Amino acid sequence: MRQFPAAILALVFISSPAWAQQKVVDEIVARVNAEIILKSEYENAKKELRDLLQKRDNLQGAQLEKEYEDSQKNLLRDMVDQSLLLQKAKEMDMNADLEVIKSMERLRQENSIPTMEALEQAIIAQGTSLDDFKQSIRTQYLSSQVLGREVDSKIVITTEQLRSYYEAHKQEFDRPEGVRLSEITILTQEKVPAQAELQKKKAEDALAALKRGDDFVEVAKKYSESQTAQDGGGLGFFQKGQLAKFLEDQAAKLEKGQVSDLLTLQDAFMIVKLDDKHNGGILPFELAQSEIQDRLWRERRAPRIREYLTKLRSEGFVEIRSGYTDTGAAGSVASEAKSQN
Repeated sequence: MRQFPAAILALVFISSPAWAQQKVVDEIVARVNAEIILKSEYENAKKELRDLLQKRDNLQGAQLEKEYEDSQKNLLRDMVDQSLLLQKAKEMDMNADLEVIKSMERLRQENSIPTMEALEQAIIAQGTSLDDFKQSIRTQYLSSQVLGREVDSKIVITTEQLRSYYEAHKQEFDRPEGVRLSEITILTQEKVPAQAELQKKKAEDALAALKRGDDFVEVAKKYSESQTAQDGGGLGFFQKGQLAKFLEDQAAKLEKGQVSDLLTLQDAFMIVKLDDKHNGGILPFELAQSEIQDRLWRERRAPRIREYLTKLRSEGFVEIRSGYTDTGAAGSVASEAKSQN
C-alpha cells in the first residue's frame, strides 16, 4: 500500500473523533446541552492528539511531550466547542453530505488515486473506519460553515485600517521581483474525450466572457473548478522563480490587467490574469493589500471565535464534572485575557 501524504494522515488521525464513537456505560466528563462526553472518549482523544503530534508534525522526545502537555490542556475545551458547533449547525439546518462527496473526490484527484474504491481502501489501511473518516469531513465542514456565518461574515476591515497597517509596517513588505496572478481552471483529469470536449467548451465560454469585458472575479466564480474559484481566482503574489516555468513565461507576456489565451495543460484548461507586477523593493500598497487583509483578519478572527463559543456556552447548558477543566468557560477566558494584558 502506498504511503499517504501528511495532509491525508492528518485527516485520518482526526477522522474518528472519540466523542463521536459509540457511547458505552462510562463516567461522564461533561454535558453539553443534550450531548455527553465520556471519560473513555476523552482518554481516546488524548491518545489521538499524541499520535497526531507525533505522526503529522513529526515530533519526538521532549519536544513531543511539551507540545502534547500544552495542547491537551485545551482538549476538553475543544471537544465542548465541537459539540456546540455541530449542535448549532443542526439548529441552522445545515447539511454536509455533498461536501463529503466533493472532499473525497478532491482527495482522490490530488493524490492520483485511480478510483474511489482505491481511496477508501487506502483510508481503511491507515487504521480508521470509512464512516469515521467521512464524519470528520462533516464535522470540519459544518464547524467552518457555522463560524463563517456567525463570526467571519461580521469581521470588517476598512481600507483606512489596511493603509494604516501598511504605513506602520512598510519595511516588512520588501520583496524581490514578482507578479500577482489570478486563474480560471477547468479540469480534464480522467475525463473521457466527449467530457473533455465539453470542458474545453466551458473554458472557451469563460474566455469569451472575459473578452466581452465581464469581471474576472465573477467569471472565475462561475466557471473555475479550482479551489481559488470562491475567492474569484486569486492565486496571490509569487516571487520570481516560485512559479512553474510555463506560468512565468505566460506572465512575462502580459501587461497589468491582461488575461492570457486559453492554456492547455495535461489535466486542465487554464486562463491566467496578471493582476500586478513588482520590479523589486517595497511592495506598493496595492500589492501588499491582500497580505495585510489576511494578517488583520487572522488577528481578529481568533478572539472573535472564542467570544462566540463563550456565548454559545452561556446560552446553553455546559456542565463539567469535578476534576476536569473547561478552559473555554467564561471565567477561564476572562482570566486568560487578563493574564495576557
